[in-house]
Amino acid sequence: MSGRSESLAAESLRELLGGAAGALKVFPLPGAVVFPGTPAPFHVFEPRYRAMTADALSGDGLMAIATLRSPDQAALERAPVHPVACAGFLEADERLDDGRFNILLRGIARVRLLEELLGTGRPYREFRVEILEDVYPAGGPPALASEVETLEQCVLELARRLPVESGASDLADGVARMRVPARMADLVAAAVVGDGGTRLRILEELDVRRRMELVVGEVASALLKAPPREGAPSA
Repeated sequence: MSGRSESLAAESLRELLGGAAGALKVFPLPGAVVFPGTPAPFHVFEPRYRAMTADALSGDGLMAIATLRSPDQAALERAPVHPVACAGFLEADERLDDGRFNILLRGIARVRLLEELLGTGRPYREFRVEILEDVYPAGGPPALASEVETLEQCVLELARRLPVESGASDLADGVARMRVPARMADLVAAAVVGDGGTRLRILEELDVRRRMELVVGEVASALLKAPPREGAPSA
């Protein structure tokens, strides 16, 4: 894949997104949930979304991934979508000979889909959106020091139990370097949570303390399924 503007800072991308909030390209998919700050690969084959990808690549590089309310309605022209989505930047792309694309989208921010734009003359979907902000308790991120430590320890324990090829050790290293609670929760959710409904629930949660609690619960569930460490006492 070819990359584009990897050096753009997160703040610059949010400013770019703010400028596109009045008409943001939206890629609706069944069960797909992307988190801010994390990459997600997609294969684009439907003609209308090939056109959307081409326009995004020739323009600001932005689009949002929205989750369809029902996978059975995917073929509908305007299938209902969940209102909270993740807007992202096309970090890398590969255009195939037949017009399909492989893309790598990096999440920027949660957005709320306020209104679908009609009569644009374009084959794909666009929405007016609102950029959603993380909600911290009084005292800001430092007030979640205990939650940060709990999540970090849970991920570290998971890394100890899983094989190197699982990527859990890299996740633990990333978590150890990331002290922003909201970003930490999103990073772990993207890597650990597989169920689409649970991922959507975490995406929709703006309260960072509650989001961290949800993610800790998911990591704890993964720990219960992981084999015990070698040499650990058996029950």
